[in-house]
Amino acid sequence: MTAATFVRSWPSVFAWGAGLITAALGAGALTRADSGAVASGLGIGLVALGLAALAWGGVVLWAGRLVVPALVLGGSLVTIFGVTALLFVVPAHTSVLAVAAASLLLVIVGASVAVHLRHQRRAANATRTAQPMSVVGLLVAAAVIAVVVTPALGATQNAVLLRRCRDTSAPAGCGGGTLER
Repeated sequence: MTAATFVRSWPSVFAWGAGLITAALGAGALTRADSGAVASGLGIGLVALGLAALAWGGVVLWAGRLVVPALVLGGSLVTIFGVTALLFVVPAHTSVLAVAAASLLLVIVGASVAVHLRHQRRAANATRTAQPMSVVGLLVAAAVIAVVVTPALGATQNAVLLRRCRDTSAPAGCGGGTLER
C-alpha cells in the first residue's frame, strides 16, 4: 500500500466532517427565534452547502476519484466565508470551535482539490479512472474526523442553546435572575 492509496479517501471524509458542522451551524442560525433575515439567509445557505459537502464526499468514495474539483474548490472558499460571516452576524450563538473546525477541514479539502487540479493540468493525458483506496486509510480518517467533529457539533448545540440573564447585576451567572432564550 502506497501513501497515496492510504490518504486518497481523506478529502471525502474531511468533506463529510465539514458538511456536518456547516449544516449544524446553518440549522442553528435558522432555529433561533430571534434570527434576523441575514442570519436566516446565511443559515439556509450553510445548510445547503453542508448537504452538498456530504453528497460530494459520498460521490468521491463511489467514483474512486475527486469529482468536479474546481467547483469544490470554490465551494470550500464560499463555505469558509459563510461560517465566518455567521460568526460575525450572530456571535453569541455561533460556536468559535465549530467555525474553526469546519474551516480547518474545508482548507484541507480545498488544498487537496487544488493539488489535484494542479497535477491534472500538468499531465498531458489526465486519467479519469478510479484509483484504489485503502480501507485502513478510510478508518484512520474517520477516527480523526470523529475526534474533530464530535466536540465541534456539541459546541454548536451549546452555542445555539445559550441563554442570556435578565438580571445583569448578578456577578456569577444568573444567580437569582431569570433566564431568557
